[in-house]
Order: sequence, then C-alpha cells, then structure tokens
Amino acid sequence: MFIIYYTIYVYDKRYNINYNNNNYGFNKYDSDNMVNKLIVMIMGQNCEKFIKMCLDSTEDADARIYCDGGSTDSTLDIVENRIGKKSIIHNTYDQDDKTMNGRQRNFYLKYLKNNYPDDWCLCLDADEVVEDLSKIKNILPLLKDGIYSVKMRHLIQDLAHEDAQSPEHFVLHRLFKIKEATGYPEIEHPLLQGTAIGATTCTTIWHLAYVPNMWDIKKRYDCHMKKSDMHTTEFLKKWYWAHLFGAYPKSQFNPVELPKVILDEFGIDKDELYFINRGLEVKHSIMVKQWNNYFKPTSVLDLGCGRGPYLFYWEYFTEYGHGIELSEYAVKNALVGGIGVGNVSDKTQYMEHDLITAIDILEHLTNEELDKTLKNMANNSKHFIFSIPYIGDSNLEADKSHIQKKTKEEWINLIESYGIKTKDVPSDWLFREQLLIGEKNA
Repeated sequence: MFIIYYTIYVYDKRYNINYNNNNYGFNKYDSDNMVNKLIVMIMGQNCEKFIKMCLDSTEDADARIYCDGGSTDSTLDIVENRIGKKSIIHNTYDQDDKTMNGRQRNFYLKYLKNNYPDDWCLCLDADEVVEDLSKIKNILPLLKDGIYSVKMRHLIQDLAHEDAQSPEHFVLHRLFKIKEATGYPEIEHPLLQGTAIGATTCTTIWHLAYVPNMWDIKKRYDCHMKKSDMHTTEFLKKWYWAHLFGAYPKSQFNPVELPKVILDEFGIDKDELYFINRGLEVKHSIMVKQWNNYFKPTSVLDLGCGRGPYLFYWEYFTEYGHGIELSEYAVKNALVGGIGVGNVSDKTQYMEHDLITAIDILEHLTNEELDKTLKNMANNSKHFIFSIPYIGDSNLEADKSHIQKKTKEEWINLIESYGIKTKDVPSDWLFREQLLIGEKNA
C-alpha cells in the first residue's frame, strides 16, 4: 500500500496534475492493455497567420482534425498540405449567431464521438500553440476518465507581455476523454459538459490572438532587410527584436488625445473615455463641506460640472444646485439632476446664484469664451470659487486640452479686471494651492 501511494506521489509531482479528491483523479495504469491515443481538434476560420504554428506544435498527436468555419484565405491550403484533406471537416460559422460557438463545438464533438469514442482529445483554437504536446501524452495513462483544464498563457500586445489579471490562468475543459463529454451549451463561450476532474500544468497552451500585429512587423522587417540601404543589418535586427518583445522606446499618453476619427473606428465615445472614471470621491465631499462652511449659500451654480460630483454633495447643504456642462454624455450619465447641456460662455445658460464655482474649467476656454464666461459670472453672483492650474503646476501640462496657460498673478489680474476681487482661501482647504475666492462688492 505504501509503495502504490509513493508511486502516485512521484508521478503527481513530476507532471504537476491537480486533482479532486475522488480517487485522486487517476486510473490504475496497465501498460499491456491500456491504449491512450491523443486526438487534437483544432477549430478556426481565416486563420492563415496562426494555423502553421498551431499545427507544428501538435505534430506528436495520434491524429489531428481541423474544423473549418468557412475560410476564404489560404488556411485550407495550409492545413491540407500538412495533415491532408481527409482530416478537415467543414461547418459554416455564422459570426452573427450568438449560439454558433457552442453549435460548432458540438459539431466537432459529434465527429469525435463517431470516430474516436475511446480516445482522448485536446481541443485548440487555431490561434493557440501547445508548448510540449508529448507531456500531455505521457500523463494520459495516469488520468481518470473525465474532463481537465489546461494551463494557458495569454500574450498581450507583443511577445514579451502577458495577461496579468491573475497569477496563473487555465483554459477550462480542453483535455477530455471523448466518451465522457456530453456536449456544449449553445452560447458564445461554452464550457464542455461532463465529469470535470481537475487541471494540469504539465504543459502550457499559448494564446496568440492579441498579438496579430507581430506578423506585420515581421513583414516590414523582411522587406527592409531586402531593400533598405539606409539602415545596417544590426540596426534592423535590433529594431525588429525591440518591436517583437515590447522593448521599443515608448511613453504612455492619455487616449483622450487621440483624434475622433480613430476613436470612432474602435467604437469609443471620446466623452465617455474622459468621464468614465470621474465619479464620486471623498475629496468632493470634504471640499463642498469646507466651501459651504465659508459661504453658506442657498443656491450654487457649478460651471463645467461634468457628471456633477460637487453638485451631488451640494444637495445636502443648499436649496438649489445647478450645473452647466458641454458634454451630452456627462449630462446623460450625471450623478445628480439639475445639469443642463450648454456652453459656459452662453449667457442664456445663467441665472443669479449665491455662489458660482468654476472648478478646472477656465483653462479649457478660448480667449473669446473666457471673456464671455467671466462676464457671465460677474453678472450673476457676488461670490465665487476658482480652481485653476497655474504655470508651474504639473497638472497644467498633463492635460493637452488646456488652452490657457498663465501664472497665478496673471489669472488674478484677469479675474479682477471683471470687478471680482480675489483672495487666497483658508489654510485648511483641500488643494488650496490652485484655489481662489472671488467676491464682488454690492
């Protein structure tokens, strides 16, 4: 009994198999009577970039079947040249059908059950590569009949970066005894049904779907190597490797700076991108409380208020809060009511309030808009709060949408030219360095 347990332990450590407690997930190995053939099923469509690597990584399989969804590129020629026409099965994949993924997998599962019911199957997508298929074949005699998950690494952007959402990833239910599989739900991301046993880390499946631009880089490199007289071979090779492995010098920038035409191509609303993470924060509640203790207004107008985080807290202190915001997205997704879509330079948007706040808005305005806005403010209140990034503040250059770039003294002189007397804020106010209080004499 001790010897049997020890043998199991050694194999378990060697192949890194994680099992459930039911019989430790292994069959008693009888080398004379047991046959463990491994069939690799590959599903794809128009995958000429990936399919060569996928097929090359599975050469040790006892059989390989490619399930094609209706390729119109060179995929079928590549597959036929490597594994033969008889190893290709066809079922048109309708990309608009939400049930198609599950239906396609049930199509190939039926084929497997009809042709290889007593064998094992490793299922791959065409954009996946197996690191060492022989290691899977080696552990098959040890596995209890059922369904297993396999370790996977998802490459992201280039050949040296991977998905880091969790320390270790597993692609679920990809290795299975064919007769034990009962079918796939007909949904977009179906999970094979049957007796799930555990997971194996004996080898790794590498997922390449999110690095398709690597082939374009290789094509450009090959072209330069043949024709370019400008750069040396050494330079081009360094250029090539730097792009493949994500080492090319680069800096991150705010995607809001991208032209609208590029964002539209990828279905991104520029305003949504700008406001998506601009919700309620603790600072908003603290600042509003400090401002209220100083002014005690009964009504507040917030210029360029975005989704209204300050107005949200003003509701606790004032009888009436109103905001003016240019972005329709921000108003539609506002945190509070009372916000109108409009330009702060439009005087028709204004009515008298006890307090008008201009928080991080004036620096975004053109000279003409700034002139009209300060006039509107002066004509509709006696009390003001300004938040402005001055020259010397890193926030001023961090946002490329900032138009006005002035020193604190220049801003004070400008504001006071509209009859609004400015002064520094109390010493305990948050972010006091960029805040000014404005007051207009009766």
